[in-house]
Amino acid sequence: MDQNMKVNVSIILPVLQSGGAERIVSDLSLFLSSNEFNKNIILFDGEKIDYPYEGNLIDCNIKATINPFGKIANLFRRINKVKKIKKKLHIKISISFLDAAHIVNLFSRTEDKVILSIRNFKSKSLKGFYGIFYYYFIKVFYNKSDQIVAVSEGVKNDLTDKFKINKDKIVVINNFYDLEKIKKLSKEAIEDRYNHIFNSPVIINIGRLTEQKGQWHLIRAFSRAKEEIDDLKLVILGDGEMENYLKQLVSGLKLEGEVFFLGFQKNPFKFISKSEIFILSSLYEGFPNVLVEAMACGIPVVSTDCKSGPREILSLNTSKKYDIKTVEWADYGVLVPVCDGEYYKANDALRIEEHILAECIIDLYQNREVYAKYRDKAIKRAEYFKTERTILQYEKLLKKVVSQ
Repeated sequence: MDQNMKVNVSIILPVLQSGGAERIVSDLSLFLSSNEFNKNIILFDGEKIDYPYEGNLIDCNIKATINPFGKIANLFRRINKVKKIKKKLHIKISISFLDAAHIVNLFSRTEDKVILSIRNFKSKSLKGFYGIFYYYFIKVFYNKSDQIVAVSEGVKNDLTDKFKINKDKIVVINNFYDLEKIKKLSKEAIEDRYNHIFNSPVIINIGRLTEQKGQWHLIRAFSRAKEEIDDLKLVILGDGEMENYLKQLVSGLKLEGEVFFLGFQKNPFKFISKSEIFILSSLYEGFPNVLVEAMACGIPVVSTDCKSGPREILSLNTSKKYDIKTVEWADYGVLVPVCDGEYYKANDALRIEEHILAECIIDLYQNREVYAKYRDKAIKRAEYFKTERTILQYEKLLKKVVSQ
């Protein structure tokens, strides 16, 4: 296609380092047709790049700050800079990922069509002063976008029910995954310094060390599972503000040498594939990338039945609003009740949900017939989310929006 006939697209997000949304942006830039679209990735801070990309990368060089007045100043600087970029590049469609990018995308609109990619269960994630502000921002401004992409039916329902977003503006497009790349990376050897961990059976969790991910509940459940599976280890990949609390909990439970924090890893798949079970302990999600990625690596998965995403991935013929109180041995993985999200100390008694998670880990690990069934089903289900299918949905959406 002639260069002048291509559609100029901008993909806007704060950074391209760590994180599930950032990985999706990376793959979107790599697989979106270069014959039909000129791809421009606009970052607020492009100093560090963790993921590969294809297209024109533009660094606004406006770094985040914790100063409240600095945040406001940054917002206006980003809006002004992105608006100039859109005009200069004759952008026709702008897709934004994550909250800060949505604000900038909406207020930097020129002649472009604005698409917002909503990746989380917003009514659960909005807290404090920022949460109050953003709640009203969503209600007032999201309907002014041209299209909204929700990563799951649960996210779509949350936007329509809690924020009164016009349902006709929302299209559900699940996250997508380069399965061949994941399989290739999963076969890489892990570093020698980690071999001693994986000589024992390992359950693994991946995610930022934040309240949303609920890893302290997993650590407490693990302490119970260790009573039945003596050589079991827990590996957590990721970093974040709750690291000290989690490590103190491990120390209080006397689990040093049993729980390992390996930080952010560019290739988490080589660790997943050498583990026995993947555990998603989140309090809420949008559409958890790592759950499908673990399935693609060929290991059984256990997930909290949080809003939203896990049920849509693992249990196909049940209500998305179903609220379980015990273990559900679902179609493609195991669902357990969501924990209460309260912070506990090492000497606090386990909550019922933590007991249920622990017993599920024990049962799945010890029953090798059931284990093998879920291992095979995980691989089969992951195939549904392969890149080719979802990229076609994105390309169809972009063509529709630009023609409106």
